[in-house]
Amino acid sequence: MHGSPAQAGSTGRDTLLVKFSADTVYRFRVDTLRTYVQDSSARRRAPSFRTNLVYLASSSPNIGFEIPLGKHFTLGANAGLKSWPRWSPWDTDVNNPKKWRHILVAPELRWWTDEVYDGWFLGADLIYTHYNVGSVRFPFGLYPEVREHRLQGDFYGLGLFAGRSWYLGDRVRLETEIGIGAGYKDAYVYECAHCGAQIDHVTGPALVPKIGINLAYDLDKRRVVKEVLDIFQTPLDTLVAPEPVAPPQDFLPLIPAVEERGVAGELAPKHPILRHNSEYRPYTPDRILRKEEGALYVFFELDKVRLLRSFTESGYTHDNGPVLDEIIEITSRIMADTTSSVSCIQIVGLASVEGSISHNTWLADARALALQKYIQERLGVPDSMFDTVGGGEAWSEFRDMVNDALLEGGGDSGLTEPQLRKVLEVMDSEPDANRREAALKRLEGGKVYRLLLQNVLHNLRNSGYIRIYFDYVPDRSAQEINRAIDCLEAGDNEGALLILEGKRGDPRSDNAYAVALYNDGREDEALAVLEAAAARGDEAAARNLAQMRAIREQRAAYEAYHREWEDFIGNVNDINIHQ
Repeated sequence: MHGSPAQAGSTGRDTLLVKFSADTVYRFRVDTLRTYVQDSSARRRAPSFRTNLVYLASSSPNIGFEIPLGKHFTLGANAGLKSWPRWSPWDTDVNNPKKWRHILVAPELRWWTDEVYDGWFLGADLIYTHYNVGSVRFPFGLYPEVREHRLQGDFYGLGLFAGRSWYLGDRVRLETEIGIGAGYKDAYVYECAHCGAQIDHVTGPALVPKIGINLAYDLDKRRVVKEVLDIFQTPLDTLVAPEPVAPPQDFLPLIPAVEERGVAGELAPKHPILRHNSEYRPYTPDRILRKEEGALYVFFELDKVRLLRSFTESGYTHDNGPVLDEIIEITSRIMADTTSSVSCIQIVGLASVEGSISHNTWLADARALALQKYIQERLGVPDSMFDTVGGGEAWSEFRDMVNDALLEGGGDSGLTEPQLRKVLEVMDSEPDANRREAALKRLEGGKVYRLLLQNVLHNLRNSGYIRIYFDYVPDRSAQEINRAIDCLEAGDNEGALLILEGKRGDPRSDNAYAVALYNDGREDEALAVLEAAAARGDEAAARNLAQMRAIREQRAAYEAYHREWEDFIGNVNDINIHQ
């Protein structure tokens, strides 16, 4: 059905021409059309409640609700609780081996293709469930681990789904939906459904299906105007009302604050080797450096301290070039910046555990100093800028690598799980490093140690941990731009313009300046500023530019529609229809 904008189609009486087909116009009472429009809007604001019949069939009471956020979006949640252990709450048979208890909470957001509560929809939900399930056989082979054992734990996830809704009456609807959720499970495995013997602890990613047949009840009735209401005369085959056009959307600018972080702060998100000096930590032997995010390493030949850009040894190729280039590049860029500085370059030298302690200690120290010398020769930085530490033999790293291999069922170590457990037992029971290494060499006549040398220890022949710490001075220009953004958000457009006019030399001000120009009615100037900022890669400016262009097109279409509607009403008046 089409109507006039704001009921502008009245001919001066209580009638209105409304189009029902491609070439036929009927005349209806204005109050009837207004009732339809008001009822349709009210329905889009009224909440709805539902229950999932599939879920209910599994003896799990559940309820859900939806609150419309407009014509196409609803926000809601689903919840289910099964507090009794068996299929039905009155089943008290203690010999029944099955157990199934759980609670579910799932907030969701839906997008409706036509309008809320009617037709197709897509959605996403956040999922949390706590479950205690054992000796239950689910259909389609789902969750095979609970057929013989009991799992008790939690699942956290994100789901995507699609579905459709049909009206069965003025308030009642039927919904079908299907989807899938992915997330993280954390559960304890017990031997049987009702016994307390824990046999395992499982964690990791998991998938859960979603199937729903929902019976929904809307708090507001669905009212639809019948095709034939009050027909006063025969169809007029010559008049066709223009297609309605929605008014232009409001401008909702994206104005992110300018970060006060200098060149170092801009580099840090893309180069995790960089850390602010407030995050500095001195080296201690118990740290597992290889698992610290963003640390960089360079590798050395066996028993050598010469730093090469690339080399191949024992079938493994080590390419140090990209790492060395990254260290030099980001350090030089920070040193050239007036708003940030390099506070410290931390290097921890490590050596593999094979060989004597004294030799390996010298080797670790020399490798760390070799990397320090490499950086100094290319950047001319003083010794005081370095925190260079010889970490000696990397026993902590070695033990962690063996433990990881054990958790992976052997991994790439070439060793079995019993062999790896023997290695860990020797490491944990022998405090003296020399005797510890000798004991490892004796395992299974040296077979275990040879595999450790071949598949594990080669990764410890490196200079160790490299981290660059930085500091920066306050960015006064960024502070002024952010003060102008605060003015914009507070509605003080004049104050924002006054500040931003003085920051035209700083390209970071362009996005906020364009928004202030647009709010001041200087649309063409705003578009020109945003075009230049977007071309430089400013994402916020690009999004605001696209939004301004879309609003301009919507405004032109809406104005054209109003002109066509006025022409249409003029033609109707010329026909001079009488009641």
